[in-house]
Amino acid sequence: DLDVTVMEPPKIVPFSFGSPVVDSGAFAQISCIVTSGDQPLTISWSFHGDGTESSAPDNGITTTNLGSRMSMLVIEQVKHTHQGHYTCQAKNNAGISSYSTQLKVNGR
Repeated sequence: DLDVTVMEPPKIVPFSFGSPVVDSGAFAQISCIVTSGDQPLTISWSFHGDGTESSAPDNGITTTNLGSRMSMLVIEQVKHTHQGHYTCQAKNNAGISSYSTQLKVNGR
């Protein structure tokens, strides 16, 4: 007998910042949840294609992994420099999945 193991690639639940435009100075948060996919899973964030942590340590963006299937991105105080596309990428041995959303900032 031949045992065949089928690996399942990650699947991400669509997410958004909750409103089309976020006010400058407001709090913003998105959560990336991977509903399926084999372990081990790696979840990472990028902003305009660059890692959120590597762009600048004082950029006001923090990411926190909650368990192995969820990661949260928080912006304590939104600035115009935060405007753009945020992408969550989930990766395992079977494949890579990603989902992006846009943050638009309204000036006061």
